Amino acid sequence: MSPPLPSLTEVWHNDTYSEISPLRPNLSAAKKTVIITGAGSGIGRACALAFARAGAAMIVLIGRTEEKLRETQQLLSCSSSIHAVSTTDEKDMKDVAASTGSWDVLVLAAGYQPEPSSIQEASIDDWWQSFETNVKGTMIPSKVFLPGANPVHSSIIAFTAAVVFPPTTLVNLSAYISSKLSVIKFIEFLAAENPSTFAVALSPGMVDTSMLRKSGADPKTLPLDTAELPADFTVWLSSSEASFLNGRSVWANWDVNELKSKAEKIKSGLLLTSGVYGWPFSADF
Repeated sequence: MSPPLPSLTEVWHNDTYSEISPLRPNLSAAKKTVIITGAGSGIGRACALAFARAGAAMIVLIGRTEEKLRETQQLLSCSSSIHAVSTTDEKDMKDVAASTGSWDVLVLAAGYQPEPSSIQEASIDDWWQSFETNVKGTMIPSKVFLPGANPVHSSIIAFTAAVVFPPTTLVNLSAYISSKLSVIKFIEFLAAENPSTFAVALSPGMVDTSMLRKSGADPKTLPLDTAELPADFTVWLSSSEASFLNGRSVWANWDVNELKSKAEKIKSGLLLTSGVYGWPFSADF
């Protein structure tokens, strides 16, 4: 379909498609250990199912609620383990990392959406919880799992949001959007500091989840995407085909064939990275 929003590709997807199918041999996750935070529901659960379809050897499911993690586990066709812990608890996350050992893919899908509010009227604790979960909950898993990363190639995929929209179109979402912008910059540093680790920030699209509804959005008015789209796109991102996106921010809606045709342009500059619009400034600015 034609993009309903500004897009880097002319083709826009709302659902999964053959190029990102976990069943494609080039996207095989055979013999791989995959770690997923926020695996108890929504996009995190969909990612677990996608990597299972791709043939992952082991999937490590992390979330706050054991019951929901068990629900995800029961849907999987491969070996798995569950860990009912918070991604913001360094000790618990270190314990999970120690029990996991070597790994290949880390999917950071845990997130928090506070009650929509203006900055003036926001609850400070609720507003800051976005940074606790979305930023600290990205940093701690990355830090504690990095020592066990496959030394040849590993992938870290962190979910972010449509941070490019002007604040006037996202009134009362300052906490969530600001924290997700921080995640993008964090991923850029992660990629720069770890040459053998591929790191990317993924905007999953508009999936009808509890977080989307908590933001105040009305699913009936949106061009909704299936959860399978970002999940299968995540499998593609963990493959060698996506290596040109290292340290970048990308949308699951963008067509991967068109993205691959732009690989050299993307790698050559600051495209798809965060910064101040216009920098480096042109001579006639």
